[in-house]
Amino acid sequence: MKKTLFLFFFFGFLLLAAHLIYPFALRAVFLVKGTAKITSDFAERAARPNTMLFLVAKNEDGVPVAVKKILNPIFPVDFQMTPSDLILPDILTKKIYMEAFLNSHGELGVFKNDDLKGSIKKTIFIFSKHNNIIIDTPGAK
Repeated sequence: MKKTLFLFFFFGFLLLAAHLIYPFALRAVFLVKGTAKITSDFAERAARPNTMLFLVAKNEDGVPVAVKKILNPIFPVDFQMTPSDLILPDILTKKIYMEAFLNSHGELGVFKNDDLKGSIKKTIFIFSKHNNIIIDTPGAK
């Protein structure tokens, strides 16, 4: 009886510890690398001065958890998102969606006429490398 009770408490403690450590472990391994490319149709827009490239990582529910900003990008752009780019680390999930926004007004979330965007259509792991984002969608006119 004592042995069973001990094992019950031991495994309960392990389960609780794993539950508490899991978010910290996700943050520690967050490293997304890849390349952002733009289609030749929009290369002229990307060459304008004061252009900003925003790379946004969203969790599986679509909530942004990390943002990286690159000023005056020269395409193709190699990027690396690390734990320092996390804005909401507590809701990070092991799979994420990646999106890229290119604009000259610097406002993220406001999609205007001259803006461009692209995304990776499938979810990727938070420690994945060799990701390619194609910026190919213009803003509505």
